[in-house]
Amino acid sequence: MRNAQSVRCSTPTLWVIVGLALPMTATGHHGDNSNPVLYLAENLLELEGEITGVFWRNPHPRLMLTVVGDDGAEADWELELAGSINTLAGQGITGDFVRVGDRVLAAGVVSRRDPTSIGLLHLLLPSGEEHVTGNRQTRWSDERLATTQRALDPAAVRAAEESADGIFRVWGRRISPRPVPEEYAGLLSEHGRELAAQFHAPRDNPELACRTGIPTHMFDPTPMEITDGGDRIHIHTQEYNMRRVIYLTEDRPEPAPSNVGYSIGRWEGDTLVVETTHIDWPYLDPYGTPQSDRMSYVETFRVADDGSQLNYTIVATDPVMFTAPVELERGWRWQPGIQMVEDYDCVAEWERPE
Repeated sequence: MRNAQSVRCSTPTLWVIVGLALPMTATGHHGDNSNPVLYLAENLLELEGEITGVFWRNPHPRLMLTVVGDDGAEADWELELAGSINTLAGQGITGDFVRVGDRVLAAGVVSRRDPTSIGLLHLLLPSGEEHVTGNRQTRWSDERLATTQRALDPAAVRAAEESADGIFRVWGRRISPRPVPEEYAGLLSEHGRELAAQFHAPRDNPELACRTGIPTHMFDPTPMEITDGGDRIHIHTQEYNMRRVIYLTEDRPEPAPSNVGYSIGRWEGDTLVVETTHIDWPYLDPYGTPQSDRMSYVETFRVADDGSQLNYTIVATDPVMFTAPVELERGWRWQPGIQMVEDYDCVAEWERPE
């Protein structure tokens, strides 16, 4: 293991390194722990202390680190890991990789929402292994905490291949990046631009409170399941456990506003066309692009000719917030054997020790 003293001060228990270059990321979704909109990403804070709490819940697991200063006073710091518990489990990382009572070194960036919380980038464990977020180099140790890529169950792969029926299956991760405001900001009306300018992500991003809506969740980078319910189609996206119903016949309930709207579908050949109205959700995306209650969507779902992906388009029309329709295209990869997590179990806050 590298000498940790070479990268930290010997007297104080915590310190800041200014001007650290961190990779830029998308700025709205809860996302990466160096997200400059949600974290003070230009400064890296290093802490040494004892793990006094482990909160293994979505959207991001968190650890409590108690730091004792030179004056003997204790300070509690929340360490927020990147990724959901589902993502970490896929890498072989579970809630017992660190335990209450462990002495650790931690480095990360301070949250803009809570000055006693950091987005964790490095964690040096008692074993000498270092947990590192993303593709960064280790900071203190020559031993990187080993991660594994969870293999798909061959039986589940076979079952998925046999049961796949057109669009009806579990689709894997989204293929291309999430849409960003640069793709449609030029279409905002004057009122839309005014509202977009007022959005402050650390305060206003609803995903920080485990809430989302349409179409945001349709572009989340997690598996999505589409099932055939006869006179209706069910769409279930894993992140935030979002569920939509697409009604196919006249035998349907009266429209009611909701965060996912009210959707009516029809088949045009092998393409599902969905029209959605009655949308009670303030944002087109997680970046604060506004939408009004007059927003409507026309979506299409079609399996590629080679069966390798689900092609998706959406045309969003809002005469209040936009001067023209917003048109977007994305896709989901077909990965037979991918399993849905039925309970996303998202908790925005946890009870901090007194």
